[in-house]
Amino acid sequence: MRAITLCLMLFLPTLVQGQARPGSDAVLDAMQIEDLFEVMQEEAIVSGMGLVETMMPGRDLSGWRLTLTRLNAPSRMLPDFRTNFAEALPEDQEDAVLDYLTSPRGQRIVDLELSARVALNEPDIQDIVLERFEQMQRDNDPRAEVLTKFIDVNDLVEANVLGALNANAAFLQGLRSGEDVPGFLGGGDILAEVWAQEPEIRSSTQDWLNAFVSLAYRPLSDEELQRHIAFSESMAGQAMNDALFAAFDVTFTQLSLDTGTALARLMGSEDL
Repeated sequence: MRAITLCLMLFLPTLVQGQARPGSDAVLDAMQIEDLFEVMQEEAIVSGMGLVETMMPGRDLSGWRLTLTRLNAPSRMLPDFRTNFAEALPEDQEDAVLDYLTSPRGQRIVDLELSARVALNEPDIQDIVLERFEQMQRDNDPRAEVLTKFIDVNDLVEANVLGALNANAAFLQGLRSGEDVPGFLGGGDILAEVWAQEPEIRSSTQDWLNAFVSLAYRPLSDEELQRHIAFSESMAGQAMNDALFAAFDVTFTQLSLDTGTALARLMGSEDL
């Protein structure tokens, strides 16, 4: 199971139709999904503003900030996400997943993960936490090995690298709608550009995950962490993991495409 509130970048072009179910909605509510999407909205605004400020220094980008706020609004994204999650989560696993998430340990982990995600938005904190984790590795601290096992059990590095590559491709496809924009990339160029980013994406993904698990699970005892890993390996944990990946894939592929399209319009506007 991927970390309960961990959703770096998982964007694959898979469309799912259907309706949310009370059981699947209860699972998402136990994950504090609305709070998570609010955090993700802030992350998207910061990264989106940083990108365009670099591309267009000195421009008035207040309209772009509003666009990012609208595109990433939880009220816009959550309805489809809930539907996609409901379609992907087997009904016969809902009770087991919900039992775990609503248990005292499950709720504590949800809280810890959300707090860690917020904290890691500060670059200095991420650097400090990552250095601490790497020191644990150099010292052959058994805790570092257990944290690494959590990452490996859930295939978080590979899944997120693939998701990031697909996210970038979707973004560039959206940007491609502005064919008169300087530096416009054709289809073959998009593929080459995306794959050229793979080593950097892999490295940054590994670093972020190391910092995340180190910070989020630091308050857990070794026994609590082992129990969390055991749930990750269970049928219910795997079902939850797969459903989260599927739901994020659908929701954020579209978001990435929409963001690229919006940026193409911005770059081509006479107001710039």
